[in-house]
Amino acid sequence: MIFFNPDCYEGYRFPSMGMLSIAATLESRGRKVEYIDANYAKDWAEQLDRAARDHEWFGITANTLSIGPAIRVIEYVRKKYPSLKIIMGGPYPTVKYEELIPEWADAVAIGEAEETVSEIEDGKPLREIAGLAFFDGSGIVSNGRRPLIEDLSALPFPAWHLGDVDKYRLEHTKRNPVLPMMTSRGCPYNCIFCASDIIFQNRIRYKKIDTVMAEFDELTLKHGAREVHFWDDNFTLKRARAEEICENLIKRRDRKVSIMIPSGIKPDIGDYEFFKLMRRAGFYALCIAVETGDQEIMTKLGKKVDVSKVRGAISAARRAGILMNGFFMLGLPFDTEESMRRNIEHARSLPLHQAMFFIVIPFPGTDLHDIAVKEGRFLFHNDRNMYEQGFFLGRAAYEMPGKFDAATLEKMFRLANRRFFYRPLTLLTLAFRRIHSPAHLLYLIRKFFRVVFRGRQF
Repeated sequence: MIFFNPDCYEGYRFPSMGMLSIAATLESRGRKVEYIDANYAKDWAEQLDRAARDHEWFGITANTLSIGPAIRVIEYVRKKYPSLKIIMGGPYPTVKYEELIPEWADAVAIGEAEETVSEIEDGKPLREIAGLAFFDGSGIVSNGRRPLIEDLSALPFPAWHLGDVDKYRLEHTKRNPVLPMMTSRGCPYNCIFCASDIIFQNRIRYKKIDTVMAEFDELTLKHGAREVHFWDDNFTLKRARAEEICENLIKRRDRKVSIMIPSGIKPDIGDYEFFKLMRRAGFYALCIAVETGDQEIMTKLGKKVDVSKVRGAISAARRAGILMNGFFMLGLPFDTEESMRRNIEHARSLPLHQAMFFIVIPFPGTDLHDIAVKEGRFLFHNDRNMYEQGFFLGRAAYEMPGKFDAATLEKMFRLANRRFFYRPLTLLTLAFRRIHSPAHLLYLIRKFFRVVFRGRQF
């Protein structure tokens, strides 16, 4: 099978940990696989030319972020390699498989796909494979979901050797190259905006600590990662477990590997001692998912967060020496211009080094998307370009009649960035913490002018 990771936007280009986990599972069973990553390989078409003749299936991943680029690649494959069967996976195809089959995909792996794809490669009849939807020549057949993988530690580590690790570099990180890992899958909460449960079904499953550390060792010793990003949905939820991981990481500090959590931690968990331990373990930056300073809105979001504890957690982490980046949402269905202004001022009042304000994107398959369909008005003709046009270009994806329109939301987005970053002390402190080389300085200058003056991320 050929695995293809479609190109994405600057700053959001990552190798596909999920696809490489599936690839590793196939390799462990003696199957031949190819991995092509358009984020890093300009010659991906030439790579595909070489690989196409040796494989029956072409696998491609997609979420709301990457569905546009994925469709463009599929158009190319359909035209040039009509004999290749296409299987899609990821959050977007899991929800939208009826819209993708058969034009864009012959089959879709629904949810976790390690076992599903392995059974395809083993030649098992498609009708007998759980977690698969496919076209049988006359219509779409769905075999339902496959049970979640209970023992994550039994999975092989992602097949990073299929990629080019030296190219996995990000402008905003402390060290390079960067590799990601997950010590768990899923989250027990049911936030209305989050797509995690589309794949992981509101459950959290943990890898054994020994497995976590063995994977960290492989990333840093075998593959040469100088920075590791933990992509767990909720790394700090179990404090004792997080502390045990930190204690094990401290024993490896001689490698001088930097560690970051870019996916966001629960904003009301943690005190100074806890964050000090994380800092000693190598965590130099954390993203914290604040979202809103309004407890009523927080409750409506389904987030089990005590807003009154957020400031204390951020202060403790900052005092421990960790760079803190807060996430904030603008344009929730419960928002008005006034509530967005309050949220902006709340962000400014917190002891954060930096903030990222997100124009809300209703991901397909979420309760938020259902609310937007029922009560709001979408501004794009389909879901495939909502993220591409919305978040990246600073444009509203939908409006809520009587609460806010697109012009108001986009105005609030520009105002939020100006209000937060137009502060000399904030900029000086951020520069001191973020600039590790001339390249970092250039990146921050470009980012500042793009976000603050142009009102867009890229």
